[in-house]
Amino acid sequence: MKVMKRVAEKWIQIVTWFVILTTLMRSGRGRECGFPAIFNFGDSNSDTGGLSAAFGQAPPPNGITFFHAPKGRFSDGRLIIDFIAKSLGLPYLSAYLNSVGSNFGHGANFATAGSTVRPQNTTRSQSGYSPISLDVQFVQFSDFKTRSKLVRKQGGVFKELLPKEEYFSKALYTFDIGQNDLTAGYKLNLTTEQVKAYIPDVLGQFSNVIKGVYGDGGRSFWIHNTGPLGCLPYMLDRYAIKPAQMDEFGCNLYDKPNCERNLGKQRI
Repeated sequence: MKVMKRVAEKWIQIVTWFVILTTLMRSGRGRECGFPAIFNFGDSNSDTGGLSAAFGQAPPPNGITFFHAPKGRFSDGRLIIDFIAKSLGLPYLSAYLNSVGSNFGHGANFATAGSTVRPQNTTRSQSGYSPISLDVQFVQFSDFKTRSKLVRKQGGVFKELLPKEEYFSKALYTFDIGQNDLTAGYKLNLTTEQVKAYIPDVLGQFSNVIKGVYGDGGRSFWIHNTGPLGCLPYMLDRYAIKPAQMDEFGCNLYDKPNCERNLGKQRI
């Protein structure tokens, strides 16, 4: 019970920090950025309906706190990407894969739960959740950009449902992905050293997509760090962690792969 209490306290701290951040963003400074659209790439931490469009809605308790029904998010409420959009005065992002009721006039969300940075031929057998890795999401974005320009010229409702051409260079590009690349290795019972060994490949793949988006005209980037793997409930449940390996909150002290990956992101 003490361990669970410490884990809960850790997550309360994280949530508190997040509330403070969003409060500051609401103060008006965020709106001065003037981003007309957001294009998001990621996994379940920012999926607003991609995987649900392909495999069905995630059942309750997902969605019950804010939307009062399943809403494509693997959360009982909203996600960080939702608060970013709101703080910028933009609608919540529609998932690129969702064909029902979507509006892409102010951006699109290419994230799908279970996605990895590395291509599926190197991670699908490991993660087992989503074949839509980051490189696939980038292909979807490039196709979306090209087709949006063509279809929007037809006028009518398409002018409202698709972004203006100039939005692509002025948009905010957000990335929240990488957690599954690390946990995939642990699910295969790899050692920490073995997981660390493929981090350069993860960072290389990530860097390629960033360069690709930049080459397509993107100039403003918001890149999330990967969250603390040692605090994930399913990781704590799957692997027996000795008291000596825990911090004061009950999280795994030895989260070196995550730290190395986040340092790599900073260099990118």
